[in-house]
Amino acid sequence: MEKYLLLDQLLLATVLSLPVSYSGAGASSCEPCPVDMVSSPGSTSETDCVFAPCSAGYFMTESGCQQCGENSYSGAGASSCEPCPVDMVSSPGSTSETDCVFAPCSAGYFMTESGCQQCGENTFSGAGASSCTSCPDGKVSAAGSTSAGDCAFAPCSGGEYMTDSGCQQCGENTFSGAGASSCTSCPDGKVSAAGSTSAGDCAFAPC
Repeated sequence: MEKYLLLDQLLLATVLSLPVSYSGAGASSCEPCPVDMVSSPGSTSETDCVFAPCSAGYFMTESGCQQCGENSYSGAGASSCEPCPVDMVSSPGSTSETDCVFAPCSAGYFMTESGCQQCGENTFSGAGASSCTSCPDGKVSAAGSTSAGDCAFAPCSGGEYMTDSGCQQCGENTFSGAGASSCTSCPDGKVSAAGSTSAGDCAFAPC
């Protein structure tokens, strides 16, 4: 165990170019510092041993180096971790601000260089999208729509009615107002041209 302890400390000293031992008055040999601790040349007691500077992605605490958590980072020798910019995230142990990236966008949004932006009208997106997808021809959707299922045909104009394939014109002797799902027949004995928009368009046929 002592053999491996000394090997670890020698490796630490080699990497950091720092001594890892001390000795008291009259000593015939130097005592190794505790694991992960280093000392200055000529150190005289274990109290001269301190934790070695932390590597990037870690920060110093009273008990030694601790890894930076999510959404933060640090350079070498840090005593604290820096938070990522607003709306950005990073993995634990990140070493610089360049490790911070925008979090994946929610459904209904898409990624831009400045972060997530809401999809506009007549488009949609799923979670993590880098762009928005247009609704099928003839269909519309509200801004922030999340799937093709949010796309629907626009309400029909007066004189038309909604079908599974979109708006169709009302036939002769019928009429409809805006947004109709069906056409209404003219009163008995009255007729109208195709595409009529109200009962007022229905009239008695010429004698």
